[in-house]
Amino acid sequence: MYAWRHAVHEPIFILVHVDYLAVAAKTLAGVSAAKDVVLSTYKRRNLGAPDTFLGMRVCRDRAAGMLSLSCPGATVALLQQFGMSEFRPNKLPLPAKASLGRTGEQPLVDRTPYEELVGSILYLSTTTRPDLANASGLLAHYMSNPEEQHWTAAKGVLRYLSGTVNYGLCYGGREALAGAVDADFGGCPETRRSTTGWVFT
Repeated sequence: MYAWRHAVHEPIFILVHVDYLAVAAKTLAGVSAAKDVVLSTYKRRNLGAPDTFLGMRVCRDRAAGMLSLSCPGATVALLQQFGMSEFRPNKLPLPAKASLGRTGEQPLVDRTPYEELVGSILYLSTTTRPDLANASGLLAHYMSNPEEQHWTAAKGVLRYLSGTVNYGLCYGGREALAGAVDADFGGCPETRRSTTGWVFT
């Protein structure tokens, strides 16, 4: 991602991915200025405002000044890949105060499906689904030697996704940015380290 200030005196962001790029700015004048620079320098086509970008669905409510990003297509494909589309949804990605560890019992014979599933959950958590961050981080701890309990927990995240396919990030609104932070105390059963979490709205 590139950012600079142009003659319109506002930050302009250009997200580049191989053959595609997206321009974001506070005003349409800023977007137009960035497009003019790019289109005069490179042989590109202006495809207008995107409905999707890098697999993310882009929805706008210009009157309310709101923009939302979600990945329903990737989520549905993930559910279908692991045969979890028809299961009753979970209310949380992991149960409250979930505690996973290494027992050495019931190791997965083939860890590839676990690696694929956790990698996909990590992708969603870093793009449009921060509600998966805790679960994906915890499950990733056991990537090298997963056990049956970890596989069951990962499938529980899929059950949560089945009920939250259209969840995503929403930007905009007129309220001020607010944040909160907290940590458990020695929550990891193996290392007794604490885990910090934060939320911004």
